[in-house]
Order: sequence, then structure tokens, then C-alpha cells
Amino acid sequence: MSLSEQELRALREIEQSLLADDPKFGASVASATSESRVVFSLQAIALFVLGLVLLIGGIALSQTSMWFVALSVFGFLVMLGSGIWMLRSGDSSHVARVDRGPKRNSLGTNGGFAGRMDERFRSRFEDGQF
Repeated sequence: MSLSEQELRALREIEQSLLADDPKFGASVASATSESRVVFSLQAIALFVLGLVLLIGGIALSQTSMWFVALSVFGFLVMLGSGIWMLRSGDSSHVARVDRGPKRNSLGTNGGFAGRMDERFRSRFEDGQF
């Protein structure tokens, strides 16, 4: 669920006031959150690779014993769990990306090519040009 413009503005003001009051604290919090994101993503990637190895190994050895089929299913479940973990950890940092992301117009698109085309299209109808 995304935040409204007013809530984002209030969060930015709180962040700026905290950084103005204690810059050392702000720098330490910013570095700690970025380091924890990197650690979580590396752990999730490692789990995904482990699940992939288990899946491929289980499939390759499935002719010798049926237990290897269970190993490949377990590998798939590990891959699925790590993928969900990566997606959820990406959502938790969504607020930080929105605050520092590109300036967005009223339609919620960035100022790139699509944003300019949307603005031109809207301005034609506002000016009465069809």
C-alpha cells in the first residue's frame, strides 16, 4: 500500500529535521539500513542458489532412489521461499526509494518520455485542442 502525497511530505520533513538535529545519527542509520539490505539480499540469493542445486541434484539422481525426488521438491520449496523473501525485503525499502526517486507528476509517472507524452496529451484536452 503506497502512502499519500501528504504522508510522504510529512515523512520527508521528519527525516530532514532528524538529519538536521543529529547528522551523525542520520549517517549511521542510513549506513545501517543499506548494509542490512545488502546482507538480506545476499542471504536470499545464497538460499536461492542452494535450492537450485538441490533441485538439479535431485532430478539428476532421481533414477537411483526416490528419496532424491523428495530432495528436488525440497529444493524447489527453498527456491520459492527465498524468492518470496527477496520480494518482501524489496517492499520494505519502498518508502526510501520513493523519497529519493525521480520527481513524479500528477499521474504518478516519472519525468521520462512516457511522462512527457502524458503531459502533452492532457494539455491538449485542457486547452481545447483535439
